[in-house]
Amino acid sequence: MNLNLLKSEVQQYIKEHLTKDVTKIVLKKSPFPGCTSQEIAAQIEAKSAIKKKLPTWFNTKGIYFANKLNLSQTSSESTANYKATLVQGETLLDLTAGFGVDSFAFSKNIKQIWHLEKNTALSKIAEHNFNILKVTNIKVIPENGLAFLRTSNLVFDCIYLDPSRRNEAKKKVFFLSDCEPDVTEHLEFLFTKSDHILIKTGPLLDIKAGLGQLRYVKTIHVIALDNEVKEIIWALEKGFSGKPIIKTVNLGKYKSDTFTFKQHEEKEAIADFSLPLNYLYEPNAAILKSGAYKLIGNRFGFHKIGQHSHLYTSKNLKDFPGRRFKILEILAYNKNVLKQIRATKANVTVRNFPESVSSIRKRLKLKDGGENYLFFTKDLNNKSVVIQCVKVPNIKSK
Repeated sequence: MNLNLLKSEVQQYIKEHLTKDVTKIVLKKSPFPGCTSQEIAAQIEAKSAIKKKLPTWFNTKGIYFANKLNLSQTSSESTANYKATLVQGETLLDLTAGFGVDSFAFSKNIKQIWHLEKNTALSKIAEHNFNILKVTNIKVIPENGLAFLRTSNLVFDCIYLDPSRRNEAKKKVFFLSDCEPDVTEHLEFLFTKSDHILIKTGPLLDIKAGLGQLRYVKTIHVIALDNEVKEIIWALEKGFSGKPIIKTVNLGKYKSDTFTFKQHEEKEAIADFSLPLNYLYEPNAAILKSGAYKLIGNRFGFHKIGQHSHLYTSKNLKDFPGRRFKILEILAYNKNVLKQIRATKANVTVRNFPESVSSIRKRLKLKDGGENYLFFTKDLNNKSVVIQCVKVPNIKSK
């Protein structure tokens, strides 16, 4: 940490240049002694990048920001606050704590947090920021979390870890066994230190693959933010032998949609098919990631419009954890479809369709946006169709 970056005149300069081109700042001589242009630019770049992701950090004076890569890997404030609702007890160990967003969220519900981070520079940054944020129940320890546990007699009500999804070459990895630390290798040891373990994985990890590598999985939380899956949380309880519950949540500004089920319910569900009726439904990203393709239709009394399309239809409008549309027209997809689609601007979605959105836009000369929605998909007879719709908002609630 370079404390000169926290001087009031430097902080004011950073604030005034958040929307400026940092490459130009790097090329100029630093206007302040004790800190380089590169260091100032790095703070500007990092702070501007987290404005929406970490509003508390962005709006608090005196925060020191980690580099852009560290911040890109940290949880958003919204997802961290959701995870804080999943833990209980008096003690929690954050094994791979990083910048400290999750530790900060957990500290609101747990009496004492241990923040373990082997990167000593990042650990110092987190400790400084906790002091600025006036958090007094987080103990910051600049050590490898596993090494600390192996030499400690402490046990915890919960252990949380977010294994790094980058290898030594800084390339992204997706399998649990490729992450650092490899939780599959150390799981039995971790269960000697706590009966409850929360593991964060990236959105690309296959749920079946995760279940094949982990033990005692009680609940799986598929977390989306504004309809983009951000992370999957695996809640493990020592000795648990039942079937895990899968809970999807789509965190939104006005409404957070949830959908909960067990895998056997999806396996046993039988989809009901129909040609498109009056309304079209597209499940949110968390539900689609969870694989509840048949069950979601059964729960709401909807029909699937195709075996692999994962779009649903009904005669009457219902509230739904996803997007809702009023169907205006259903067109057969053929060489004359351009003549039938009279719009020059539309929101295009493809589901189980051989062409990409970009190629469709190019060929039909469609600009993005507007009130028109076009779904290119296959119907129950496996015929390519275009469903022209307008969006019907869900009920907003806080």
